[in-house]
Amino acid sequence: MVDKTTTRIFKVVGYFVPLVQSLPPLGLWTGLMTMPLASYLVMMFANLPASLPQALSTFFTPFHLPEKALIGLGLLLLVSSVIYLRLKKGEGLVTSGPYRLVRHPQYGGIILFTIGLTSWSVWILNNTFGMGFLSSSQTLVVWFVELLAYVLLASIEERYLSRFFSEFEAYKSKTPLLIPFLTTNSSYLELPLSLAIPVIVLAVLLHLPA
Repeated sequence: MVDKTTTRIFKVVGYFVPLVQSLPPLGLWTGLMTMPLASYLVMMFANLPASLPQALSTFFTPFHLPEKALIGLGLLLLVSSVIYLRLKKGEGLVTSGPYRLVRHPQYGGIILFTIGLTSWSVWILNNTFGMGFLSSSQTLVVWFVELLAYVLLASIEERYLSRFFSEFEAYKSKTPLLIPFLTTNSSYLELPLSLAIPVIVLAVLLHLPA
């Protein structure tokens, strides 16, 4: 007999079936870009405690405002950058709009969104009745793996962009990777800082009172 956790996982995975079915026409790279976020969301929603109504009700209270702000800002940045790229991609390398702030605003939006969602999820696991199949520590590991995946994807993607666009290096020298205003001109610093700063932000959120 299938347990409740397995049933919940299948239900969540079902929401991503249309997305996966649409991947072949868009290419392998689109699948790689989507996979970390899809995997993260499946793990998070499958991990919600049994007291789901109680857990979700916390989102509609005046508490957890920083988490809600990051979730909203992250989704806004993600959606706006995807739409903007689709509108402008026929013009060559896109460096305007949200791409003026960072070189990978989609990934930046995903990271902001998942920072807020992870902090809120950890609070739910620690403060509501019924635990998910992941502990709080394991939930944080899932988030960090997702963060690492997007930093690595951004780094790999840039190798291809530099081959196809001669102006990419100039754009790269004046535009941060993922963190606005963080221009180092050194990948040896930029990549570790792109990992460290989100981790610090999440750590601060986890220690704030609800």
